[in-house]
Amino acid sequence: MRIVTLVGGLLAAALLAGGCSADEPSSAWPDWTHFATRFVAADGRVVDLTFEQKSTSEGQSYGLFFALVGNDRARFASILRWTSDNLASGRLGERLPGWLWGRRADGAWGLKDENSASDADLWLAYTLLEAGRLWNEAAYTDTGRRLLDQVRRREVVDAGAAGPVLLPGAVGFNLSEGRFRIDPSYLPGFLFEYLRREDASGPWQKIWDGYLQMAPAAFAAGVAPDLFVVDSSGTVKPDTEGTPSASYDAIRVYLWAGMSGDNSRTLLPLLAKYGALVHSLGAPPEKVDPQTGRVTSSGYSPTGYSGALLPFLSATHDRPALEAQRERVRAALETAARGTATNYYDRALILFGKGWLDGQYKFGDDGRLQPKWQGASAASAPGRR
Repeated sequence: MRIVTLVGGLLAAALLAGGCSADEPSSAWPDWTHFATRFVAADGRVVDLTFEQKSTSEGQSYGLFFALVGNDRARFASILRWTSDNLASGRLGERLPGWLWGRRADGAWGLKDENSASDADLWLAYTLLEAGRLWNEAAYTDTGRRLLDQVRRREVVDAGAAGPVLLPGAVGFNLSEGRFRIDPSYLPGFLFEYLRREDASGPWQKIWDGYLQMAPAAFAAGVAPDLFVVDSSGTVKPDTEGTPSASYDAIRVYLWAGMSGDNSRTLLPLLAKYGALVHSLGAPPEKVDPQTGRVTSSGYSPTGYSGALLPFLSATHDRPALEAQRERVRAALETAARGTATNYYDRALILFGKGWLDGQYKFGDDGRLQPKWQGASAASAPGRR
């Protein structure tokens, strides 16, 4: 395995400068440029500066997607190269990437957990397939298809009456007694619409249909849980492997539902209780009990949550709450611009939600990515007016 060591001058200099990359190319998406300057190292590693300078397959997949939305081909290539070299032994497409990279117990930097994370794997596959289409790069398309096949073979299982389900990872989520642990934030509607068209023989439509059937029970209190359990009879239960919670994973359920259009229309009313909480509290609560809908945190509200909720509040037509969260995001970005430390996950969620609301990208009814730069290129092409 080719491991890139970042303990020395590169990382130290980047941290002292308040970011990871010394290069700041011009971009039509300034929020992406600022994110990349702080969190993306020159070699393509997306660094979680808040938590032990670790990197995850999630962070790499999000960085790859943002680079495509920003038409940042150089950073796209470097992020993809680092991901393959360090999380998949240089064989991305032939194997799933490990989810966690960082400083190991012996002090060396490298892959700490080889288990996969299926949300990252699907985001990587989707982004590679769309990069192949938008940039006319056959190599990206090929890698995306091979990675999607790995997901289908290693992270999708038959759950009996529940149908095929997407497990959060290849290991550890197929429980005893015919039970399966599911993370609903790993199931964006637009992505599964795209996959059912791109891979018509795959399980994607059945996975999505099964999820929609499980959702009324999983979201019975009007909020999305981080995880729930379904058994082979199709019965949905609260998470049995830990205290049921609705927090840092669940916030993405609202994000995806808000930007997925008709593909997630039926999910919006099931999540109304959380929207009402945000409206009444003025900011999204950090933690909620998914069985009762009651707030369980002490008042802290991550700014990334506000960013994630922008598409959801737009889709549910809650204008006062939308404007309140938009202002909260604006203030957070203004503070960050003055040099205040910000964390990777907050900024990633803001990039997703604010970027969508600002029109930097959309998803078509077919799930295809529609980046702003694509429209600009078409408008400026010869013969266009």
